Amino acid sequence: MSDGHTTFNRRMVLASVVLGLPAFGAFGYAAQTGRINILTPVLPESGDLAPIRGVTLDGHPVPGLTRAAFDGGVTLLNVWASWCPDCRIEHPVLLELSKRTDIRLFGLAADDTEANASGFLREHGNPYRRLSLDTGRVYQSALRHRGIPQTYVFRASGEYVSQITGALTPELVAARLMPAIEKASLPA
Repeated sequence: MSDGHTTFNRRMVLASVVLGLPAFGAFGYAAQTGRINILTPVLPESGDLAPIRGVTLDGHPVPGLTRAAFDGGVTLLNVWASWCPDCRIEHPVLLELSKRTDIRLFGLAADDTEANASGFLREHGNPYRRLSLDTGRVYQSALRHRGIPQTYVFRASGEYVSQITGALTPELVAARLMPAIEKASLPA
């Protein structure tokens, strides 16, 4: 009797794995791409954050993030930190992206200090049109943020389109970011 019971248990475990893993993977893919709204990043309803003092762009102080600032154009939100090695790797790519006129590049310093973030940008250049430190995790919570660096793409309406986890490289920009920007430029 125990052989039959053991065989039944093994078959149940095997069936659970064979059927469960693809289902879990499909669910994860659907959630990541926005086909299921449970994990889709959103902007916070009241997401006005103070600017990081001392950071300028073209000689003018950089304003902080506001929810309203995401309306009116395709926006990239780059979540970064001055201590993050991958953020340092992607910084030259962000400086190049900031020269584009068809997008707005906003920055959100996470798990950092104002002094360290502003010092890094003064030393290496500031690519961001808007910049804040998310000390209360307002944006990170709404975005269901995981990991640094991460870049989010939003339509002119503030609707989420895509995200890229990890350091942006020229290859990643060409393969994933440019198609997401193109998609964000189209009507929803």
